[in-house]
Amino acid sequence: MMIRLLFAVLLAAAIPVRADDAPLPPLTPKGEYLVLTANKETTTSHCIGDPKTPMCAVETLLACFVRNKNDLCQTAMGVPWDRVPDFNRDLPWPPIVYRVVRREVLTDKHFPWRVKRDLEWRPGEPSVKAGDVRIDIVVRECDTKVLPEPCDPAEGASAYIVRQQNYNWAVVNWGPADDSHY
Repeated sequence: MMIRLLFAVLLAAAIPVRADDAPLPPLTPKGEYLVLTANKETTTSHCIGDPKTPMCAVETLLACFVRNKNDLCQTAMGVPWDRVPDFNRDLPWPPIVYRVVRREVLTDKHFPWRVKRDLEWRPGEPSVKAGDVRIDIVVRECDTKVLPEPCDPAEGASAYIVRQQNYNWAVVNWGPADDSHY
């Protein structure tokens, strides 16, 4: 009996979460923002580098750009190092404030854009598929302070498509959101 119980517990621990059970992030109320800077002490997220949820994967990708660290891109995208596009720029992004304006589990009837195959970093995989999680983020770049008032105005939302990969989540694609009313 004890062996059966132990086997059941181990089996349950080995089964990944289904996308339709995905932990979706809360929407950020208008006027409130999350913060991402070059260091973790002044950053809102506590899961950068550990894509255990769809939002952690998106925040890890954003941190890749703000901190100019390709290893964070590899972690966020869930691909081998040789598949990560060279995102390093001469200078990292400035600090940002951001908010979640939409989140949903996608069905085959509702994709944010036409499905493409053979993305540079995911050959043979569709760019979006049913069960993926969509998280739309509005980002505002800041010069030095990370208060919304001195930051640049938002230019619209970006949609991030996140897919479960083993026990983590990976950002498989991103682009302009199809809704401009954020």
